[in-house]
Amino acid sequence: MNDAQQMAIQQWLNEHWIGQAKCPAGHSEWALAPNMSFMPGYIVGPEGPKIAHDAGFTFVLLSCRECGYVTFLDSGTVGV
Repeated sequence: MNDAQQMAIQQWLNEHWIGQAKCPAGHSEWALAPNMSFMPGYIVGPEGPKIAHDAGFTFVLLSCRECGYVTFLDSGTVGV
């Protein structure tokens, strides 16, 4: 993830999450992972189901600084 992407994510978090987002244990200090995560898509076609490695979803990972709980944010929604 480059600097511009990190800044865009931080700006989105500041606008949408500050004072609101807590992990299931009640903590509110989050760390942004240095990389995004990709999950391949799943397609059901005439030949049957298959994993689509060329299409899928990219996620921004945040982890709780206190307990290690991890949450995923859709990168498109966040704007990166």
